[in-house]
Amino acid sequence: MTGFNENNRSNNKTEEEEYWVRIMAGDKSALEGLFSLFAYELMAFGLSIKPDRDLVKDCIQDLFIDIWKYRDNKREVNHVKMYIFRSLSNKVRKEINRTIKRKQEEQLIGFDALYTQGHDDQVDEEFFIEEKNSSRLKAALNLLPTRQKEVITHVFFENLSHKQVSKIMGITVQSVYTLTWKAIGNLRKYFALLLFFLML
Repeated sequence: MTGFNENNRSNNKTEEEEYWVRIMAGDKSALEGLFSLFAYELMAFGLSIKPDRDLVKDCIQDLFIDIWKYRDNKREVNHVKMYIFRSLSNKVRKEINRTIKRKQEEQLIGFDALYTQGHDDQVDEEFFIEEKNSSRLKAALNLLPTRQKEVITHVFFENLSHKQVSKIMGITVQSVYTLTWKAIGNLRKYFALLLFFLML
């Protein structure tokens, strides 16, 4: 029984190496043979990293497309099976990171849209231009929490982009939007109170 397993391993190793040599020589049928040899194991391995059958299937297909497409650059491979499985692992993990990044960008775009719907940037800008040197605005700004005052100064007085402000303040772009939103809301409340007391 032991001898049978050892022979299998030896034959499999020889088979994968033969397929590889033929692929490097431009034999496309060898690519299909190599795929068939490891297809089941690769799927199981990929699913152990990310339990998403469609994602893993796409990564396996991309892997073999790359092997064929860039075969002239892959001639020196000492362990074919190890190379294939390591390459699949890298592809799956890159796709996971790409998906996470895409979701984060979608969330940011959604937040940006929500911010835009809730605020008229032109109205806010005109408001700050009109009141820029007024004692009322200075008084209202001094009532804001430090971080809110800082973000208003950067966005409306220094005319920096939200991305630039995020780098200066060491926070995310989404946090800049949130702080700006809260600060504008508080300023309007403070302004209303100041006007009320001035009318007394």
